[in-house]
Amino acid sequence: MKIILIFCITFFSINITYSQSLESLKKTDTIYVYFNKTHKNTLKYSDANKHVEFYKNCITYEFNSNQLNTIFFISNTYKNYDNMEKGIKNDEFLAKKSFLKKHKDVILDYDFFERNGFIKTFDVLYTKVIYLIDKDEIKGRKIKVKQVDIACFTCHGE
Repeated sequence: MKIILIFCITFFSINITYSQSLESLKKTDTIYVYFNKTHKNTLKYSDANKHVEFYKNCITYEFNSNQLNTIFFISNTYKNYDNMEKGIKNDEFLAKKSFLKKHKDVILDYDFFERNGFIKTFDVLYTKVIYLIDKDEIKGRKIKVKQVDIACFTCHGE
């Protein structure tokens, strides 16, 4: 009986320690967003414009609970025009699949936004460095992780 009690206490204390919350995210400078286009409230589309260098590789990832609460994650080669002129590209790298387990406490998915509120989550993430992991870009044991910008043009009271 003691073994079962010890196991339960250990199991629940570990889950509490690693659970995601807005308060715990405030303490970190880098956040990862997991995007799965099969979720009903997500959308991925290309904003690529082959005639304008800055927008050549632009992709927008969208989380929306309704039309008034939509958060965009914009992936582009460059963060802004100044960086493009200086040749400073957004960060992008390949990681092993173990990356997901190692960073699980700072990887957010759509459900996190829904649970914690789009506006509150956006307010916490706005000042962070954000990377996106697109489920479609996971190939075998390699995960593509790319730096994105966050925007919320329509966030109004939930």
